Amino acid sequence: MIRAVALGALCLAAMPASAAPLVTSDSDCPSAADVMTRLAGLWSGDNSVSATADIRVQGGRMAVELASESEPAASRTLPTEPDCESRAQAAALVIAAWLDTMTADPLGLAVPIALPPAGLTSPQARAPVAEKPLLAQARLSLGVGALASVDARGAGAVLSGEAAWLRLVGRFGVLVGLWLPLPRDMSVGQGSASWWRPVLALALRAPLTQGTWILDGGVGPALGLLVVTGNGFDQNHTDVAVSWGVTAGVRLAHRSTSKWAYWAELRGLLWPAAQNIRDQVAGAAPHLAALPRIEAQLGLGFSFAVF
Repeated sequence: MIRAVALGALCLAAMPASAAPLVTSDSDCPSAADVMTRLAGLWSGDNSVSATADIRVQGGRMAVELASESEPAASRTLPTEPDCESRAQAAALVIAAWLDTMTADPLGLAVPIALPPAGLTSPQARAPVAEKPLLAQARLSLGVGALASVDARGAGAVLSGEAAWLRLVGRFGVLVGLWLPLPRDMSVGQGSASWWRPVLALALRAPLTQGTWILDGGVGPALGLLVVTGNGFDQNHTDVAVSWGVTAGVRLAHRSTSKWAYWAELRGLLWPAAQNIRDQVAGAAPHLAALPRIEAQLGLGFSFAVF
């Protein structure tokens, strides 16, 4: 398992170099840099013993494993908080309480550590490695999916491709998606029309939960290109029109330690402006067939983290 090691320069400046513990984390929620930032405010600077703290997040639990040159290894398992800031604060409190280096605890936030039986050997302390905080970097992922679409005209199938930038501003990210529905037919007057509306969508997304399973939501504008072709008429015509709409949806994704993620998504599309396919015969009233203005899509997909 690849562990993220991030020690911020500001954190090191607030602690004595010989006493600063090495913090590692296998997750960016919380990242090692965030834990170090919060530990700086709890550090008294009186303890000169080298120590290490290893944070592991799995499922709904966060484990903090600690070791020093003079003490046996200790561990503490905590339930994961819904946001990364609370996780980082909890981990920092556990580390500070174990090292007994808190400057003050007026709120009574220190968490006692239960030491395991003696006999466990302490791992060798590793030299701190300076690295940029992970949460300061946006992450790019590419994904594909297949969805079923349902509207007032029936059902259809949709193929989708996307590029997502996570944590672009704080917890918020941006997703750009290209959705390609299969062409569909509908009766219009004495003939039929084949219509196809590919969609380019831009959505602002934010995670609603954290952990191995992530639920996130998104909303944003959608641009559709409507292509209509007549069939069975005396004169068949093809027409192209632009459709403006809005999309919103929720996604449940499972992220493993690798760069792959698998997800299921439910999303909707709303086209505010009405659009019709018209069959115009000379000397007769035109026949109109309304295109659906509301669509619901449900499907599965996967994505790959590029960086």
